[in-house]
Amino acid sequence: MKISEVLAIQEKLKEKAAPAKKTKPKARPSTKKALKVVRTKETPNPNALQFVINAVLLDNGNISFASKKEAESDKMATALFERSGVLSVFVMDNFVTVTKDEKTSWVPLKDRVWKTIEETVSLYQAEEKVQLSEVDVINFAELSNEKKLQGIEMVLNRSIRTNLAQDGGGVELKGIEGNEVSIHYQGACGSCPTSTSGTLQYIQTQIRQQLHPELTVKPV
Repeated sequence: MKISEVLAIQEKLKEKAAPAKKTKPKARPSTKKALKVVRTKETPNPNALQFVINAVLLDNGNISFASKKEAESDKMATALFERSGVLSVFVMDNFVTVTKDEKTSWVPLKDRVWKTIEETVSLYQAEEKVQLSEVDVINFAELSNEKKLQGIEMVLNRSIRTNLAQDGGGVELKGIEGNEVSIHYQGACGSCPTSTSGTLQYIQTQIRQQLHPELTVKPV
């Protein structure tokens, strides 16, 4: 047998005797999804910016904070109000809308708000959905204020709130006196230039068409 053949056989025997290499275990994906800001979205209000999250924060309804005092029980909102220039915080569905004052620039506030949200955001427990009964539209003027408010809430839910949410805002029904309906804008709608013109006209038109032609809407 040639020396080269002997060496080849010895090499094969070494390979068989050598222990198999251990492979590193692969990391298992975390079952708890980290909440992250995936992008920002501009709104019709130049002073309001929508921060879109990678999960639904609130299944239904919304949460609005207009001051640091209102945000005392909320970790994220409290932290956001610590940022100079922040005026309000609005949470709905999978986004957080932050409104700033006119003097403050989004640079570098945008990055600071982004970081603050990611460090403090959490899921919210949604309130139970209120089932609104159908309202007698034909005799709307003769209904009690409670029934009138139910009818207005139905119009807001059906025709208004979804559209406002796309722009990072919302609207809260405050009351009715005679034919005057009081509403309060939330999120990006709060200081939007169209809140007292185009948006207000749209809300009033929908309420008049669906409920009563003499109703007027006033923001408070």
